[in-house]
Amino acid sequence: MTIPLAFVICTEPGRLEAQSLMLAESIRKFCGNLKDTPIYSFHPRVGAPISKQTLEAFAALHVIHQQIPINQEFHQYYLANKPLVCAYAEQNIDAEILVFLDSDKCFFAEPTEFLLPAGCNVRMRPEYGKGIGSTGSQDPQEWYWRKLYQIFGVKQELFINTPIGNKKIRAYWNSGLIAVRRSAGIFTAWKQNFEKVMHLNITPPQGIYFVEQSVLSITLCALAENVEHFSPNYSYPLPLHNRLSSELRVKDWEDITSIHYFNLFFYKDWHSQIKKMKKLNINSEKYRWLAEEVTRLNMARTSVLHRYMLAIRKIEQKLQKVNIKINFSRLIEKTAKF
Repeated sequence: MTIPLAFVICTEPGRLEAQSLMLAESIRKFCGNLKDTPIYSFHPRVGAPISKQTLEAFAALHVIHQQIPINQEFHQYYLANKPLVCAYAEQNIDAEILVFLDSDKCFFAEPTEFLLPAGCNVRMRPEYGKGIGSTGSQDPQEWYWRKLYQIFGVKQELFINTPIGNKKIRAYWNSGLIAVRRSAGIFTAWKQNFEKVMHLNITPPQGIYFVEQSVLSITLCALAENVEHFSPNYSYPLPLHNRLSSELRVKDWEDITSIHYFNLFFYKDWHSQIKKMKKLNINSEKYRWLAEEVTRLNMARTSVLHRYMLAIRKIEQKLQKVNIKINFSRLIEKTAKF
């Protein structure tokens, strides 16, 4: 029997285990009429299984977890898990609507916008910043998008505005939260197009990272899907709070439906980082629950020096393009204990 809605996540050994557990806990606690929605967790690569403790916790939360070698050809590229798992779910889970979620999400209210209205096959959020996107003909990354347009026969030029800086860029959506009508076949088309681009070895200027996300955007344009956008309080990019356009910033934790926290809880200074967020009232039982979960699941295990090391490495990579070579980040990596 077809079910109305199902959640799809990826869980592999390591930090994703705690993230997926907190995500599932938040769904069961805060999602109101959708709190009992089936959650399907996939471990799509060959290797050691997730821990017994995580499996037991999943069972208590009624999370259906499977380790299936869905991602074999692109095993070294972990972001390939998304289109491959989503296509597998579309072909094997009998649900009217599928919602794919990155594990670094957490819910605080019922996500009613997951229930797609008639005539809507997909809802997403715009990519938060420009990233590998293109503003148009004068953009240095325009060639990449033009190439994808050509390969997949995109006719209509669609632009959206980014939450950071309100920049107008070619349609480029964030793949961390996707609600689709299963009958539309969007996930299967995404997988097929992703495989084609990988075989053609076409990557953005910065490298392979985010190929799957840009290809999803191109797929939606090629299908001429009318992509609706979730409200700004869905998948709210918490670490980017201070950089968002003022009209898109939430002011109170109670206004949030779900957060996207990236690496925030990976570092031991996460609470002080949240306190630096402008005009965000964290005097909420929901925030206290979150803080307790982050602590209980031992999510913050890494020194802030690791974050500084990554920032220095980015600067070094830029300097290398003008033949200036320094390796200060390697020194930090060797001497610091992360």
